[in-house]
Amino acid sequence: KNMKKQLIVILFIAFVTTISMSSCNETIDFVEEIAPPDNASISGSLAGKINHDKLDMSDKASCTFDRFPWTVAKFKELQSQVSTEPQGAVTMVLIAMEIFRKYPVIGEKCLYLTTTENEHDPNNPGRMSKDRIMHRLNELLRGNDNYYIRPYQVAAYLKGAHQQNGYIPDKPYTVEVEIMNFPYEYNSKMDAKFIQYYVLTGGKDSGKDIIRVIKPWDSKFFLVDNFPGLYSQVKELPGSKNWDDNMFIE
Repeated sequence: KNMKKQLIVILFIAFVTTISMSSCNETIDFVEEIAPPDNASISGSLAGKINHDKLDMSDKASCTFDRFPWTVAKFKELQSQVSTEPQGAVTMVLIAMEIFRKYPVIGEKCLYLTTTENEHDPNNPGRMSKDRIMHRLNELLRGNDNYYIRPYQVAAYLKGAHQQNGYIPDKPYTVEVEIMNFPYEYNSKMDAKFIQYYVLTGGKDSGKDIIRVIKPWDSKFFLVDNFPGLYSQVKELPGSKNWDDNMFIE
């Protein structure tokens, strides 16, 4: 009788554990959105330099673009203009995050296009890492917790935007980066070197977040390999300011 009791307890614990594990492993699945046509021209430009081969501590660079795309095709069009240089990679990740906020399925596809396989879900082709990235982005950009959500997260990385002006960036939009004092590391699988730089932000007291990029041997573009800073909260919007939800994408 005692053994039966113990067995019931063990089974119950196993059951509860399974339930709790499956709940934190739920997939973030959205029905693919029907976005309005995105046919207007789009243009991006690059300034400054980040050395591709070795650390040069004087390096700083920027990427400027005239508007946010909201379809995969337009995203790729802008990527082809700017991601030939390291600063274009973080710019495209920020744009993909904003698309995700509005159109999550399209946004995840765009994130996939501008990140390395280290950020992808090994079990789901075409999908980003769920636990590490997508859960966080979903809470941060699309969540229901008003204390945690930051709909202006992406704006905080655009030149001119900071907490006190309600994260209103200058136009055209510019992302600024400067090199980090960290030797470039060779990666044999991607047959290229990792470059670590800071992306500047008016949303953090440090004024910057660390980004790691690489141009794998089989990629035409620089891709982001690590960007946890971008999905940690920027400072909260002051109470006197309102955020325009359609500032970048209607």
